[in-house]
Amino acid sequence: MNLILAAGSQTRWNHGDIIGLPKVKQLVDIDGIPLIRKIQTEFADSIVVTKDPEIIAHSNKYFEPVNSEVTIATLFSTRDLWEEWTVILLGDVLYGRNTRKLIHRQKEPVMFYGDKGEIYAIKFHLSVSHLIIYAISQIVNSPDFHSRYGKLWNLYRQMNGFDFREHLIGDYFTIVSDCKDFDNKEQYLKYAKNKKVRN
Repeated sequence: MNLILAAGSQTRWNHGDIIGLPKVKQLVDIDGIPLIRKIQTEFADSIVVTKDPEIIAHSNKYFEPVNSEVTIATLFSTRDLWEEWTVILLGDVLYGRNTRKLIHRQKEPVMFYGDKGEIYAIKFHLSVSHLIIYAISQIVNSPDFHSRYGKLWNLYRQMNGFDFREHLIGDYFTIVSDCKDFDNKEQYLKYAKNKKVRN
């Protein structure tokens, strides 16, 4: 099962108005098709996790999460969809070929994929799903919980026993270098400009 999380608030993307770009970052043009469709094409049998009607219109299959306040809450909302192997993807990431191969071939029970700044994907076996559920519960039920703790990095930190203020890479983490994350319009425009130059 491949789940594409696309239920964010678009806060950083909607900062500043640039003519010609969609209001939803998951719909930016990648090789002539919206990014969210490209991810669905590259990861077969995908379900897009979103409440946004524009994204739903470009989704082969979709699931509306009960709670999408923060990323790990969205992930937690999908737990009834988890299968023997589940891949968690992000709807604003362009996945490179090498990363796709690594995810496909993974045999370890759980693995996070990213670089020193971002987490782009998680793949886990059903046998460790209880550990993920427990880690998320520990985070959201913490008396010090704040929305900034709701990112995938803090799930990774919790599962490794790291303090939330520490930015460390420990076990079950694969560093990848061929993914593009479009958090804001400037990042997408830079990608589009570089791609045009290469072509």
